[in-house]
Amino acid sequence: MSFLDLDLDLELQQHLIESGFSSPTPIQQQSIPLTLDGQDILATAPTGSGKTLAFLLPALQHLLDQPPRTGLSPRVLILSPTRELASQILRVVESFAAELSIDCGLIVGGVPYGNQKQIMEAGMDLLIATPGRLLELDEKDWVDLSDVNLLIIDEADRMLDLGFQEPLNEIASLVPTVHQTLMFSATLESAPIQLLAGKLLKPDASQVAVSNARAMAGNIEHSILRADNDEHKLALFKSLISDETIDQALVFVNSRKQVEQWVAIVRAMGIMCDGLHGEMDQGERTLHMKQLRRGRLKVLVATDVASRGLDLANITHVINLNLPLKADSYIHRAGRAGRDGSQGIAVSIVDSLDWPRVGRIERYLQQPLKRRKIEGLEPSKPEPRADKQAKKSKAKAKAKKKADIKPGKSRKKLKGPRPATPRQPDETGDQRSSASGKPRTPSTDRAQSGGTGANSRNDSRSKTANAPRRHTGSDSRGAKPGNARSNGTRASGGSRDSKKRD
Repeated sequence: MSFLDLDLDLELQQHLIESGFSSPTPIQQQSIPLTLDGQDILATAPTGSGKTLAFLLPALQHLLDQPPRTGLSPRVLILSPTRELASQILRVVESFAAELSIDCGLIVGGVPYGNQKQIMEAGMDLLIATPGRLLELDEKDWVDLSDVNLLIIDEADRMLDLGFQEPLNEIASLVPTVHQTLMFSATLESAPIQLLAGKLLKPDASQVAVSNARAMAGNIEHSILRADNDEHKLALFKSLISDETIDQALVFVNSRKQVEQWVAIVRAMGIMCDGLHGEMDQGERTLHMKQLRRGRLKVLVATDVASRGLDLANITHVINLNLPLKADSYIHRAGRAGRDGSQGIAVSIVDSLDWPRVGRIERYLQQPLKRRKIEGLEPSKPEPRADKQAKKSKAKAKAKKKADIKPGKSRKKLKGPRPATPRQPDETGDQRSSASGKPRTPSTDRAQSGGTGANSRNDSRSKTANAPRRHTGSDSRGAKPGNARSNGTRASGGSRDSKKRD
């Protein structure tokens, strides 16, 4: 299939040919016709599969098919989870917009409100925005979405990871009731994605899934280097980053502080390097991305803010200094290398703290990651066994559970024979009171009976009372032998009642 087989305007097709796109990717082949037919879509495809054009081409065609705009409200709204991804979508749109006379705008955080107020007052055909800043402008009554008839949510799963579920629902309520919605996500398996789709998409929405979202791209070589400690990790990293085959490298860590630490290390090696993280000013983030694209940086150290959707053509190596918290994020990170089908390398330097995540990633991918060694920097410790780690985790969980049980709250039933008790003279037990209100004793019984038979019975009781008894845990707590059974019953019963109240 070629783009000529899709019902796209000749101007769009001409631009695609001039840009070097000869045929649509599988996600484009399946989703574009459905979108042009006006259907709601929930789509997923592996990273680097052409998802951006899969929703941009029908969105641009949608605008070309409508009469010129008369108001200020956009007719197409594209929501993106991060500023970098939103900026990248804008660049793709602008490459088409100049020839198609389509006005577009960008609303993201980290930019002065005054500039964005001017953008909204000027009006546009297509608006690209991050949810948080768009709602902030709406609170100021600067946003008009009354003419939006196509809503596109890119990287929906990442939106949920960032806590944008309620903002997405709120934005959907700001657009007209009758509109078309497209949702693109890296995975369709999670319950939150299905719940969000159920709220935002029509009941008859089409679902498009291209290959396995967990599959790793065949043009990327994946491997693991084991580090014994921080010094060993540093030595391995310096060896990797000094490789002359690296055009540009993207180094991933998990926090802002780690970004700053590793940027300083790379710069100390005489390599041009900058950082990227979510707390950075938007102007600085934009500058670093421009320098990377222009080839002025060899290394960019970043958090997961750079793991989604960014098309960086010269990235040949991805290095994980810290494995991601979520297994699917590993695929997105690795996907930054080897763009446009070129060969890429993804290497993870893993210490003992990160090792449990290796198992989670391999289970998610359903295949092992290649173990690699650098000559002269081999690890001195053996690789931890997965089964041993699992046993240790279970043992720790069991120990913690035992530690959490308070004494007296839960007690196992005592095993073995019950403690012997003296024979009772009648059904009421040996604690019957006399007429005077005092407990009866053998001496008072003899005084009252005055007969030999009574003495005989008392002797019998005395022998029974003096007989050796087997003691249990109840006696060790200080209970009287005659009351051991009843005390034990009350203790276990109290435990059950206290559990119910908790």
